[in-house]
Amino acid sequence: MIYPWLAEAWQEFVQRLDSGRLAHACLLAGPQGLGKLELARQIAATLLCLAEGQQCCGDCRSCRLFAGGAHPDFRLLTFEANPRTDKMRTELVIEQVRDLNGSMQLTHGISPRKVALIYPAEAMNRNAANALLKTLEEPPGDTVLLLVAHDPSRLAATIRSRCQMMPIRLPDRQLATDWLVNNVQGIDATTAAAALRACAGSPLRALQLLAQGNLEQYRTVEAVLASVLEEETDVAAALEQCFALDQEDVWNWLSLIAAQSLRDCFGVAGDAAARVDAQPAAAGRMYRARQFSRLQSLADRNRRMLATALRKDLLLRDWLIQWSRVTDS
Repeated sequence: MIYPWLAEAWQEFVQRLDSGRLAHACLLAGPQGLGKLELARQIAATLLCLAEGQQCCGDCRSCRLFAGGAHPDFRLLTFEANPRTDKMRTELVIEQVRDLNGSMQLTHGISPRKVALIYPAEAMNRNAANALLKTLEEPPGDTVLLLVAHDPSRLAATIRSRCQMMPIRLPDRQLATDWLVNNVQGIDATTAAAALRACAGSPLRALQLLAQGNLEQYRTVEAVLASVLEEETDVAAALEQCFALDQEDVWNWLSLIAAQSLRDCFGVAGDAAARVDAQPAAAGRMYRARQFSRLQSLADRNRRMLATALRKDLLLRDWLIQWSRVTDS
């Protein structure tokens, strides 16, 4: 299945494959929750398929083996357990890449090529990335590497430069809203739009949020912040309501709401600098926008500090105090 917002990226792959312009390494990069891994697997299955066509047939021996997770010409490099501790690693290590490199040197078995999928590519540590670089510089024949990254900026420039980029972008908000309404029973466009706001526009993350029943928690945070700005709720009451929720979610939402408030200052996202002029109203908007920008950065920083020994309630109280002080001058 190709999600509707991935249709453009899929057609780009098909055109490159048909014209012989598909590189030996492709980097699928974009925000989380867009189905990049599913798209990469669909691409891998098509590259391995024994039938001729623009999409894997699903019936040949290759497709059946791929669906069963036993294809000899396909390798998936992702997080795995540390053999010394039995705990899941949080990075991709050099031993994994070396093993992958060795398998890529072998001739393909039943398919016309060998395919490897690395996910998430930015999780490779420095040694692993250096080991992969050797394969990217001298790729074996009939081999395609698919790298999937949520944050390609964390990949070494030497790796990015040797990959054919396949950017995966957030869908148009109307498309995402319509998709959610059609795929979640009993929700309307207003509910779908709220779920998308809570998930930075990601349809699949919004789908998960709705399935988990956490949308009301986001709406609580959204309403509390609006009420604090209107001076209808004091910081102590806001802290009590927000601190009762999952703090990882709360800080994500505080960042998103601050970012949306920043965009609302000017009506058009990303147009803040262009709209500044000497008029008092414009100056007030810019002053307010700077406060929201700082609050967004602070929310992102505080989210990263949740794993420390700092008092989580004090972090949240300080942020809410600063939020309550947002003014136009």
